[in-house]
Amino acid sequence: MAKHDEYFVEPRSDGRWNVKKPHAEKASAITETQQQAIAKARKFAPEGDIKVKGLNGKFRHV
Repeated sequence: MAKHDEYFVEPRSDGRWNVKKPHAEKASAITETQQQAIAKARKFAPEGDIKVKGLNGKFRHV
């Protein structure tokens, strides 16, 4: 899979969630909930690899 087909969903310090490409400085999207962030990442890359970083700091694939 190409790198442009990969997105990370990560928690922010303000309680919202970032949707970012690997090594990006700025988020592609910021959402209120993790589920919204996952949906946004799937919209950006329907066939891509979505990795979710939980509040515990560990990644999981969705």
